[in-house]
Amino acid sequence: MTTGSRYRQLRLTFLLWLGCMGALTGAYAQRASGFIPINRLGVSYQRAIGIDLGLIAYNTLYGSQERSFYDISLGVESIFARQFALVPKLNVDVGIRSSLFDAATIGGGFDVGWYMDFPDGNWRITPKAGITLGSIFRLYYGYHHYASNLVPSRTSRHRISFELNIAAFHDFKIGM
Repeated sequence: MTTGSRYRQLRLTFLLWLGCMGALTGAYAQRASGFIPINRLGVSYQRAIGIDLGLIAYNTLYGSQERSFYDISLGVESIFARQFALVPKLNVDVGIRSSLFDAATIGGGFDVGWYMDFPDGNWRITPKAGITLGSIFRLYYGYHHYASNLVPSRTSRHRISFELNIAAFHDFKIGM
């Protein structure tokens, strides 16, 4: 089995699992707005595995029954390629209520970060789009654009990420 077919099989399995979880659970987004520490934990694949940790965010809900959201957060992504890399970054995420099923939103946004693979660094912006389930589970596809056109070795411009929005588990007033 080639690497490309393994990647497609992994993607398909993950999408099926995510769809089944969404169909079986009645997840709803958090009911408050405000600042939230440690707001996100994610896993990404970009020809290398990455771990994404959101350190602080401002999140708000709006729209019909408060099922649409936006949040702005600061975080760091660690990429475990041949050359370890850190990416301190600013994330902007938006979700708009979908008619697919009750808890789904169409999500998207972008990340802006400084890719550091020691000793080198490069600015990176990543537009992303995907689906969220109750703002708790987020599955995104992103495409990296680097300030210098060179892609770091052992990574790719394409990223698939799965995020757990820890902020969605807060069911109490978190803003002022």
